[in-house]
Amino acid sequence: MHELSIAQEILSIVKASLPAPNSKVISIKLKIGQLSGVLVDSLKFSFEAITSQTEFENSQLDIIEVPVKIKCNNCSKVSIISEPIFVCPECDSFNVELLEGRELEIVEIEIEDNLEEI
Repeated sequence: MHELSIAQEILSIVKASLPAPNSKVISIKLKIGQLSGVLVDSLKFSFEAITSQTEFENSQLDIIEVPVKIKCNNCSKVSIISEPIFVCPECDSFNVELLEGRELEIVEIEIEDNLEEI
């Protein structure tokens, strides 16, 4: 279950990115490609487990699932595919390039603004 180590690394990156050590994280937005090998439900479960009873306990993990997008090197058509076979739906060529679908990145970290009005 590598999702646990991924959740730990996400938390480590978030902690290192905070403007102040006591910043309250509201949400973490991730982009996860369908070919990344990450099981989204397992990642969410792992994140909840490692943040339980910590300062990140109520932080939301928002996930944008990225479909598999290919570009055909024969006809230049860009397509989103759902089959595990990389073939151009336009010309049936296997000469395709993967454009999207392997992402695993932190897109945004939302923190609570604790500025006091004077």
